[in-house]
Amino acid sequence: MTQQQLMRSIIMNCVRDDSDLPAAYRWLYKYHVPDSISQFAPYVTKYCTYRALPTPPAGVDFGTYNWIMTEHYWLINPFKNIASNMPRGLAFSEYWPSDFLEITNQPTDNDPRERRWRGSRDGYHPIVFCFLPLFWENDFKGSERTIEDGPNFRWLTVFKYPEGVSREEGDDWFINQLAPQLVELPQLNRFMSSAVLEDPATSPFVRVAELWFDNSRQWYKAIVENKEKFTKPPWAKWDQFPYLEPYKDFTGIFLLDRPESDHLTQYRGYITTR
Repeated sequence: MTQQQLMRSIIMNCVRDDSDLPAAYRWLYKYHVPDSISQFAPYVTKYCTYRALPTPPAGVDFGTYNWIMTEHYWLINPFKNIASNMPRGLAFSEYWPSDFLEITNQPTDNDPRERRWRGSRDGYHPIVFCFLPLFWENDFKGSERTIEDGPNFRWLTVFKYPEGVSREEGDDWFINQLAPQLVELPQLNRFMSSAVLEDPATSPFVRVAELWFDNSRQWYKAIVENKEKFTKPPWAKWDQFPYLEPYKDFTGIFLLDRPESDHLTQYRGYITTR
């Protein structure tokens, strides 16, 4: 029997470049959203997609993804005891166009959501998929912020530590050394983080963090202009901040605080222009 397991998931997708957006969006809204609602509406309470904001200068140095982030709130774990990120026991399989892997910059010998990871700066940018606790575990800054305090330029980051560095060792650096330095940035309005759940294990990533700024200029001023000031961990294999190799160990996406579509309440089908 499937046990109740309240949790949240995030999925980050990239495209090769903007020329792939028409095909990618057609797949998303014509096929994927209705497929997904049909499959998991009985056990998902929120399902929404955020459009990536334009990548700011130097964004590729931080493993920035350029298309969408999808967020689910789950009542159960549908991926229990299986080797892929696809639930079993459903009447229909999802539809994937023949060029989906090429469009989304993934290895062509992959399944659409395979657990292996082959991300690199100049190569593939596979789908990032991970599960989190329902609520943020670490609230570093800005818990008093309200919707009246102004616009929010969200920097959602997902990362793992280099091979040979344990989660505990990496988190000690992130929580006890880096986070206090980030909190001191005057441009930073909000800062939260959680460890990725070990079950379901849908990717190699171990931690998610969100940092909010007023806009991309404030992000650049805070992060890029100060990148030499942040403490480098002794185990770092990447010489520049964030000291984690972009697209391999560190990925991110820039978002608004409002989704493009909250599908369970807003999706009405693939309605085209007249």
